[in-house]
Amino acid sequence: MLKNYIKIAFRNLMKYKLYTGINLVGLSVGLGISTLIFIFVQHENSFDDFHENKDHITRGLWESGEVGNASISASTPLALPDVLKEEFDEVKYATHYINTGGLIKAEGQQSIEESYFIISGDFFEIFSFETLYGSSNPFGNNETNSKVVITETMAQKFFGKSDVVGETLLFQLGASYEPFKVASVLKDLPNNSSLNFQILLPEQVLKTIAGDDYNTRWFNTFGGSFVQLKPEASINNLEAGIAQYIDKTLPERSADDAVFNILLQPIEQMHLDSEIHTDLVSSTNPKLLWILSGVSMLILLIACINFTTLSIGRSATRAKEVGVRKTMGALHKQLFGQFMMESVIITVVSALIGLVIANLLQPVLNDLFGKSLQISFGPEQILIIVGLLFVITFIAGAYPALFLSQLKPIAILKNNLNVNFGKQGLRKFLLGFQLFLSLFLIACTLIMYKQMQTIKNYDLGFTTDQILLVNVPAIPDQDFTKIISNSFEKAEKYRRTIAQEASIEKTAIGNATNGANTWWQGGIVGKDGSMRYFEFSFVGVNYADLLDLDFVAGRNFSADIPSDSNAIIINQAFADMMNMENPLEQRIETKGDEYADKRIIGVMKDFHHAALYSEIKPVIIALKPATLFEGLFSLNINGGTNPTVFVKASSNNFTQVIDKLKSSWNNLYPEEPFTFSFLDEVVQQQYEADQQLGKMVGMAALVAIIIASMGLFALASLAISGRLKEIGIRKVMGASAFNISVLFNKEFLKITVIGVVAALPVSYWLMNEWLKQFEVKTAPGLGVFVLTVLLGVFFTILIVSVQTINASLTNPIKTLKDE
Repeated sequence: MLKNYIKIAFRNLMKYKLYTGINLVGLSVGLGISTLIFIFVQHENSFDDFHENKDHITRGLWESGEVGNASISASTPLALPDVLKEEFDEVKYATHYINTGGLIKAEGQQSIEESYFIISGDFFEIFSFETLYGSSNPFGNNETNSKVVITETMAQKFFGKSDVVGETLLFQLGASYEPFKVASVLKDLPNNSSLNFQILLPEQVLKTIAGDDYNTRWFNTFGGSFVQLKPEASINNLEAGIAQYIDKTLPERSADDAVFNILLQPIEQMHLDSEIHTDLVSSTNPKLLWILSGVSMLILLIACINFTTLSIGRSATRAKEVGVRKTMGALHKQLFGQFMMESVIITVVSALIGLVIANLLQPVLNDLFGKSLQISFGPEQILIIVGLLFVITFIAGAYPALFLSQLKPIAILKNNLNVNFGKQGLRKFLLGFQLFLSLFLIACTLIMYKQMQTIKNYDLGFTTDQILLVNVPAIPDQDFTKIISNSFEKAEKYRRTIAQEASIEKTAIGNATNGANTWWQGGIVGKDGSMRYFEFSFVGVNYADLLDLDFVAGRNFSADIPSDSNAIIINQAFADMMNMENPLEQRIETKGDEYADKRIIGVMKDFHHAALYSEIKPVIIALKPATLFEGLFSLNINGGTNPTVFVKASSNNFTQVIDKLKSSWNNLYPEEPFTFSFLDEVVQQQYEADQQLGKMVGMAALVAIIIASMGLFALASLAISGRLKEIGIRKVMGASAFNISVLFNKEFLKITVIGVVAALPVSYWLMNEWLKQFEVKTAPGLGVFVLTVLLGVFFTILIVSVQTINASLTNPIKTLKDE
């Protein structure tokens, strides 16, 4: 029986090649894209699952700010890990995880600037990273000052081989390079690890770069921390205990309306928490996963609707087959099994083609989202694919099989079965729903594109045109003030050299780069005891001039006025925060008057140094670190300590400019790498996630409209083939091809209009929800919806007209000869 089912199914599929091909293409594309996206979503939800102690690992978070307006940061006080281990029995292990970087080299090689992380010995007790060579816990004792742990990739990069235990790497931790012996080589981290490091140094290095008292600092946040709780411990109870400890130990945390709390977040929540911006761990916006899952389901649903509508549409051609089979004694379950077999064959073949499509699209997805996802066929992936096959077979095949198997043989054989398109409400609904989904995706794509263009063309308050950024590796020191001062001297030496080039119009230095999330955050206590937070950067005298920053009061720094070295420049938002009506004539009032001697020489017009997701922050720029460090209540270091040389080119010949910049760098610092970027690209990278999402939705809209168009083509073909005699009679009666085309277009345009009318409000609501994340946003606009309507109408008229005109050109004698 099964053999017979398969044989007949193949015959029928081959007999109707056009409709079989449309179903195969639609389902293959839908399955391929859906499989890839679902595996991607499953991969994102599997982050950090490989750690043996994952159920007890938490990330430390620092909550600070004003009551009702506090922010949460992944950077935690340096004192936290030691205090947790010493004061709380619930804590089994705690570790620092501090990101920094600098120049590294192997003996006899040129220096390379690499990021590295500083950890304590508990790190290897908490996390389960695989060791290839050497000790599994090399930092587990106090004799670790000269040890380093690297990954296999770094071993190959520096030494050209993997087993490099005992080899030496030189790190610039001060004025000179310090030797560190490789104690362990780790296997390259799994691609579902939120922690993304290549080099690990021991905790004692913190003494070199942060001072001997680093582990007593509560108000300096640098890097993050991880805590492993004992199995019986409660996160809520531990958080409450930490809050009590802070109240008792740190009364100077001051203001009644200030928030200073330590929170603990389970590691399983870490990767999908995009609200906490940090470069300590990789994260993915969970909304992205929901949207991608929704998009894949929509594409799959459109393909399934094609299958269902075409199967029902072909019921006229299969009806007599059913009538004859039933008359010959075929049972309902036998007919149902026959039609389901056809669905299973198409679905299985589509799945095989879909897997090929998924593999072909995998590099595109990886490139789009910056991932290294590999399609493998483990139990979870196989379960996803089998689940999709079951769902599609059931959704796409069950109803048509049930519909056809229940047809009445008497009605069929007496030609009383009416399956014309105009009489089939279900097919109208399915086609309308298919068009609704397609046009919904198109409208969303247009709105997202419009928002990205709004951001691209928005006036940020500073110029980004023709500006290059040259990174200058910092000179490490225990004193942050010395790091910045010495590094600025190094950068200034380079700036003076390149400023003489004719192809360079302006140069400047800055400690932070707009758009790169590198501005430091400081906090002061106002006269009324309330906390005041702002962001700041140390700059050269030409900084504001190069970026074309506007001043609403006062002036820029001047190299000819020595006292400017102790002055500051604020923006309007800072003046508003401090309730300063005449900033040039006032002082910054704080509880202890530590900031009272800060002389304000200029007030900048507000500019967007951060992404357009958030409102403009209070900002201070100064020439010297000491000017701002004295009197700070809290300090949060977001970016590194590397200064940046800003270069404004005088021509568009960037190749020539870059060659000169590199040549000057190599003459001054031949052992250090030359790295550069473009400011406009750095700024646009802030919106990379939403740009990726927009591209993904755009591609989905394109696929959806193609599949829907194929379905519309097939249904129009079925509708026309069922009315060929009517078309012949109309032609004999004098109807033109245009008249016949209008007749059929009316039927399909009604469905299109209903789909559009339903799609527009849904897309408007959803896109408004998406736009809420932006401080600067566009309005969806009437033009977007008019264009969506026109696209829907255009596709419908084009597809239906091509077939009706073709049918109307057929000689009516051929269609009426049987009458």
